[in-house]
Amino acid sequence: MKKLIRLLAVALAVMMLAGCSLVTVNEEKIVVATVGDETITKADFNEGFNALLSQYGYTQDSEAIADQLKTLKENYIAQMVEDKVLERKIKELGLDQVTDEEKAAAEQEIQDWYDEQYAALVENFKTDDTVEDPEAKAAETIENYLSQYGLTLDQMKENSVASISSDKLYDYVTKDVTVTEEEAKIEFANKVAAAKEKYDADLSAYVSDFENGATIYYTPKGCYYIKHILISLTDEQKQDIKNLRADDDETVAATADEKREEYLLTIREKAESVLKLVDEGGDFEALMEEYGEDPGMKNEAYKNGYLTYAGDTGFVTEFADACAALTEDGMTSGLVGSDFGYHIIRRVSTVPSGEATFEDVKDSLMESMLTDKKSTTYDQQVEAWVKEVNPDIKTDKL
Repeated sequence: MKKLIRLLAVALAVMMLAGCSLVTVNEEKIVVATVGDETITKADFNEGFNALLSQYGYTQDSEAIADQLKTLKENYIAQMVEDKVLERKIKELGLDQVTDEEKAAAEQEIQDWYDEQYAALVENFKTDDTVEDPEAKAAETIENYLSQYGLTLDQMKENSVASISSDKLYDYVTKDVTVTEEEAKIEFANKVAAAKEKYDADLSAYVSDFENGATIYYTPKGCYYIKHILISLTDEQKQDIKNLRADDDETVAATADEKREEYLLTIREKAESVLKLVDEGGDFEALMEEYGEDPGMKNEAYKNGYLTYAGDTGFVTEFADACAALTEDGMTSGLVGSDFGYHIIRRVSTVPSGEATFEDVKDSLMESMLTDKKSTTYDQQVEAWVKEVNPDIKTDKL
């Protein structure tokens, strides 16, 4: 009997393996797209599509993408077809040869990107007293960022090398694309008009665009820079207040203000002594450097101060209200208590309003327009090549 059971078990295992093999063979025989004399099988499709989904933590059976699955599949097979067309075109034009120098340059470009991000993060973490090892934290931050996309630094370098021929094709298609100064002037006028409408209606949009490095075509009235000296509560005290405010029990949450006042008393004497030095005409920058505990004020990105305006909701209410009360440059607040500690705030300078000149933005505008024009030209050419090949896509077999 035991021998029979073992034989049955072996037979079942063989059948299961055979079944798996048959599924694989079947998928390899199912053609989901034909591009000229080349085919894409269901096995090819599933290998790439499943790998893509796994980067985002999904499978084809995931309920979260059930409604979008058909569209996602259609988009992916369209991309596979396009890739096939471009591979053929690259070979046809003789752009598939890559030299060692080109490979080295592609890898170095990624390394330079990494080094730049790493250096910036290290400098940022050096201003954060809670970070013990800025270098390790910077490396960890980049690694975590890349892992979100299923990548490592080495894989990025490999991808960069793999894209060399594609980049050559892009350059080949767009080599004659240009932007004239007249075209740029027309676009400049459009950009100014759009910026006026956008920023005059919403100052926060201006602040956001400015801080994100967007080209500024128009600066609205009402924006100014502030700096502050923060006499901070301890991390434990700040976390305690935060926890109280987040408590589901409204009775408990209501005690947050009382607890904050209790904690503020522990630093009141120090805060008053610093305010006294400010009121006596002490150098605000020097006092901020000596006593201030806001890492942002030591960050190079905020060397001019925090950009704000009356009604700014980007700060805690007490801080924002105190900033709004500083109506002229050079005005300084008294002690302003918040969940972070005591602030002594100074309005540093008003941002001049008005339109940018064409010469101010000419280079960046023309570069942006050229990039957009090249992208459009390339997309149109790729679309034409795909139509020329006339691929046969069988979406019902995906």
